Amino acid sequence: MNSFLVGLQFLTRIHISNETVWKDEEFGKSVIWFPVYGWIIGAFMCLIYFLLKPLDMPYLTAFLIVLGELFISGGTLADGLMDSSDGLFSGRSRERCLEIMKDSLIGSFGMLSIIIFINLFTLSLGSIDGLLYPILIAAPALGRLNLVISICEYPYRPKHAVAIASVFALLPALYFGFLYVILAGAALLLGLYLNRWIVGKIGGTTGDTYGFVNQVTEVFLALLYVLITRGNVWHM
Repeated sequence: MNSFLVGLQFLTRIHISNETVWKDEEFGKSVIWFPVYGWIIGAFMCLIYFLLKPLDMPYLTAFLIVLGELFISGGTLADGLMDSSDGLFSGRSRERCLEIMKDSLIGSFGMLSIIIFINLFTLSLGSIDGLLYPILIAAPALGRLNLVISICEYPYRPKHAVAIASVFALLPALYFGFLYVILAGAALLLGLYLNRWIVGKIGGTTGDTYGFVNQVTEVFLALLYVLITRGNVWHM
């Protein structure tokens, strides 16, 4: 099975192939495409925005965009956000944190994290002064670049995976300009900090923490975009 299709099936609801089992090596090779999957998810969010923008209901539009991303992505990374929050914020030992993260039940920190994510993402998108297209592409693409960085020690990853994924993640800057580069720099700094913090907490990264890093990056970029555009730091 083509590595691109493996990753597409894992990170989105788009299942071009009916195959449900793949080799670890195939999945490892797919990581270079993660930002491209971000483009696809972002394009779906842009379509929702394009269709609803004439209604002039920014917060309802923003809410449906956020729900749209959760739908098209299958909620896999949101699940990682909730599981990681339960463990990382539990205040327990490293071993106990990992046990909590493996538990399929959602705890109070997990529930709180998804509520904060949905509300903060919605309020940020609804508060943006200007078109949403740049952030709707940047958030999922750069969030998934940070996901690549989180798993860069994956044993089956292709050589130079982070470098290749970075090129894909930065390509939208050719269209959206320097503002996109600013968002990318901020996303990378946040991703490096989050990964270091997670490693300090539990000794490494896991599938759940990948989702945590991605979702936190996305909502952070949306909030930063509001501060930049409404704070007159950048003139669109």
